[in-house]
Amino acid sequence: MIYFVLVVLFMFKKVLVPTDFSAYAHKMQECLSEIPGIEEIVLLNVIDASNPMNLEKRGWSYSSLIEEGQVRLAEQADRLVHLGEGKDRSPTVRNVLKVIVAPMSGADGVNLQWPPSSDPSMMIEGGSVAEAIIRTAKEEKASLICMGAQGKGLAEGMLLGSVSTEVLRKGETDLLIFRHSILAGGEKAGPPDLCRNILTRVMVATDFSPAAGAAVSRAEGLCGTKELMLVNVISKDEEFGEAAAKLNLLRERLASPGRTVSVHVLQGRPTDQILSLAEKKMPSLILMGSQGKSWSRQIRVGSTTFDVTRKTSCPVMVVRPMES
Repeated sequence: MIYFVLVVLFMFKKVLVPTDFSAYAHKMQECLSEIPGIEEIVLLNVIDASNPMNLEKRGWSYSSLIEEGQVRLAEQADRLVHLGEGKDRSPTVRNVLKVIVAPMSGADGVNLQWPPSSDPSMMIEGGSVAEAIIRTAKEEKASLICMGAQGKGLAEGMLLGSVSTEVLRKGETDLLIFRHSILAGGEKAGPPDLCRNILTRVMVATDFSPAAGAAVSRAEGLCGTKELMLVNVISKDEEFGEAAAKLNLLRERLASPGRTVSVHVLQGRPTDQILSLAEKKMPSLILMGSQGKSWSRQIRVGSTTFDVTRKTSCPVMVVRPMES
C-alpha cells in the first residue's frame, strides 16, 4: 500500500500547466489552487515565433516577444501565489517560457538573431506548440500535465482543441483535462466545489490491460476518495461472468475504510457505455489508461480513451503506462 500512496503523491508532485493567458487559463489556475496535494506548479507559455505573423506584430524582434511573455507569466504566477494564500499548504510556482523558432528572414531580408541576453534553453527549433509542451514536460520531469479543452469545434476531431488533442495523442506524461465549459460557469458548469473535491468520486474504466492496470494503481492510492466506480465493457453475454469476477477482485483490493467501491459490467460499444454511465453517476473524475489491449508504441492513446476524453463533460485523467 505504501508504494501506491507514493505513486499518487508523485502524480501531483510537479504539475505542468500550459497557459495562453486567456480567461480559460485563469479559470484553470483558480481550479488548480483548490486541488489538494499539488506540491509545485510549473506555468508554461509557448510562443510560436516560427509564425511570421507573430513576429511581424512585434517588429520582427524576438526580444519583444520574450519580454512580453515573461511579464505575463510573472503576473499569472503572482496571481497563483495569491490564490494559495491562507491555505494549509500551497504549491510553489515557477515560470517557464519556450520560443519556437524557424530559419527565416525578417522584413527586408534582415536575418533574425536570438538575443544574446536571453537564455538559449528557451529556444526550440521547429515543431508545434504541443510538441513543445511534451518536450518541456520531459525536461521538467513533470508528473502531470494539466490542460483545458475547448468546447465543440467545427470538426469532430477538434472537440479538444488541436493542442490538447496532440498532447493527448503523443505525450508520455499523465494528463488531466478539464472541459472549459465546466470551469466557465453557465448551464454546463460543474459543481462549485468541483476542483476541491475532484478526487472524491472517481470512475475507473478498465479493460484489464497493463495500461488500464496503471490507472487502477493510481486509484488505489488516491487520498480523499469516498467512492470508486469500476467499469468494464463487454461485447457479448458470455463475457459477463469473467468480467464480473475480475472487477470483484479489484473491488476487494481497492476497498478501504471510508471508501465504497462499486462494479459495473456493461455491454456495447465501450465509449458509448462509459459516457452513458458517467452522465448518470456524475463522477468528479474519470480515470483511464492511455492505451487498450491492442496498443503499440507508435499509438500513445487508445481510441476509447481518446473518444471518452473528447466527448465527456467530466474531468479526465489519462494515465500513461508505467515504465518497466
